[in-house]
Amino acid sequence: MEGAYFYFFFWALWIAATFLMKKTVERTKLAAFSLFMISSASMTVKISPIHMAASFFVLFFSSCYVAVTQRPCGWLRMALSASGLAFAYAAFRLLALFDPVWIWLDGQWMLGWWMALISSLFHRRISARLLCLALGGCQGEVVYAMSILRMAPGYVLGSFSFLDALAISASSLLVWESIRFFSLQLEEKRPVRRTRQP
Repeated sequence: MEGAYFYFFFWALWIAATFLMKKTVERTKLAAFSLFMISSASMTVKISPIHMAASFFVLFFSSCYVAVTQRPCGWLRMALSASGLAFAYAAFRLLALFDPVWIWLDGQWMLGWWMALISSLFHRRISARLLCLALGGCQGEVVYAMSILRMAPGYVLGSFSFLDALAISASSLLVWESIRFFSLQLEEKRPVRRTRQP
C-alpha cells in the first residue's frame, strides 16, 4: 500500500515529539510539521501542466526556511550538497524507468538507501543529513518530473512513492545514528584495563 512508510514515519515522529521530547519551541515546530505533512499528503494542487501534492509544498518550504536560517556559509554548502543529491535522485529514478534490470531489490528501498548514503557522504551531523535529504529529494523530484513530463503528463509531484522513499531514507539515517550513539555510550562505560608497568 502506497504511503504506508510515510504515514508510519510521520506518526512516529509526531508521537516522539509530543510525548517524549522536552517542552521546547523546537518540539512544537516538529510536532506541527509532522501534522501538516500527514494532513496534506492526500491533497493535490494543479499547476498546469503539473499536479503537485500539498505535502510537497510543506516539506520543500519548511526545508528552505531551516536552510536559510543557518550560518552564512552553511546554507551555501547545504544548497550545493542538496543539488548533488537531487541529481543522484533523478538519475536513480531515470535508471529504474529506462533500464529496470539494475533494480534487483524493491525500488523504494533501494532509492531510500541510495539517498541516505549520498546525504551521509555530504554531512556528518544527523540534522544536516536530514535537511539535505529533504531539500535534495524535493529538487530531484522536480528534475525527474520535468524529465518525464511528455511521457507521463499526469505525474503527481511529491506522490506517495516519493514520500515513502523519503521516509525509508530518513528512518535509515535515524536508525544508523541510534546504533552509533549507543555504541559510543557502551564504549564510554566499558572499564579501561590498566596494564602493569614492567
